[in-house]
Amino acid sequence: MTENISSLFGERDGYTGKILSGRYSASLKKKLFSSIAHFKALERIGAPVIPYIAAWRPDGGHIWYEYTGARLHELLGVHGPEVAGPLRDNILSRCLYRIQKNPPAVDKIIRDKAQIDRLRDAMRRMAERGGGVDAVYKFHVNGSPLWLKDLSKVEIHDRDLVVLSYGTLIDVTKEMQLEEALVEVKCELESHKENLELLVGERTRELKKAQLDVLTRLTQAAAFRDGGTGAHIKRLSQYCAVLGNACGLSKSANTVLFHAVPMHDVGKLGIADSILQKEGSLSQDEFEVIKTHCKVGSDLLSEGSSSLLQVAQTIALTHHERWDGSGYPLGLAERQIPLASRITSICDVFDALTSERPYKKAWGFDESVDEVCRMRKIYFDPKIVDLFLKNIQHIKKVYHVS
Repeated sequence: MTENISSLFGERDGYTGKILSGRYSASLKKKLFSSIAHFKALERIGAPVIPYIAAWRPDGGHIWYEYTGARLHELLGVHGPEVAGPLRDNILSRCLYRIQKNPPAVDKIIRDKAQIDRLRDAMRRMAERGGGVDAVYKFHVNGSPLWLKDLSKVEIHDRDLVVLSYGTLIDVTKEMQLEEALVEVKCELESHKENLELLVGERTRELKKAQLDVLTRLTQAAAFRDGGTGAHIKRLSQYCAVLGNACGLSKSANTVLFHAVPMHDVGKLGIADSILQKEGSLSQDEFEVIKTHCKVGSDLLSEGSSSLLQVAQTIALTHHERWDGSGYPLGLAERQIPLASRITSICDVFDALTSERPYKKAWGFDESVDEVCRMRKIYFDPKIVDLFLKNIQHIKKVYHVS
């Protein structure tokens, strides 16, 4: 295991955790080693998230880190290998928040530094019971505030008497500052309701744009690892918008579909490059690994309060389900499959056929259309295939322009 640790971390940023070099089970070490390798791969592709793996004992004591992304060291200004202490020392507050629509405001549950220190063990127990964490931390770094959104999955390993938290941090400083500014402005201008409503609308649009930018970068990172491009994402959204309109979706619902579809393969961020970019056919074991991207993507997008994230999660989980029930991961059939996923499935396959990938040449337009028709009633909803053919000129326009 020592040699494996050296190959994974190298000499410059050596391993500073406890589990891989400690007296823990081989199965736990193997899983942790694989998770660290995936997180390091995620960093190498420049994904806009900071991965980490934290650990603590169920009976209490200080938290330690089995792995922390290099960018966390940069943001905190920490040059040494240990980040647990600086993280604790620099935390100013912790909050759970949701955006209310009427009136527009941010409903926060705030815990200041003193409360965090006093309730640290209780918060860990809550994470253990809930199976994860969704919170925002405010740090004081070099005289400036830094907000990091923490999304993690918590696992309790009873046999090894250790708890692991697999998480990602996202820099949401701009978004949180916008939210704080929004609340401050609302309080100051209460007597000027009309002007305030205009300002709130502007700030809300900016916040949504900033959040969409983060999701777009995450989507592009997933597409890049799979040999895709920004053009693929753009085409897929436009194909789905054509079919969404043909299926009778409202303008707002079709807009949500347009922005949600690109996140369908975000779970591939957790798949090794050796499998994603393999030339030629996958082995059965490799294909089983590929299939996990549906559940990984769904978990990554879970618990979102917006309709965009909820639709994106549904598509991520079910876009490989098939009309005849032969798909995965749930084996849904016919109208058990959500409409958004039935639309996405056709468009994703069509664009994959007409695109060059590491393992195949691009098919021609007419040849790809014929293949979609061949899979009518097998893979695809026959009515949506009929709408695909009825709107083939719109599809062809997207194909040629993109």
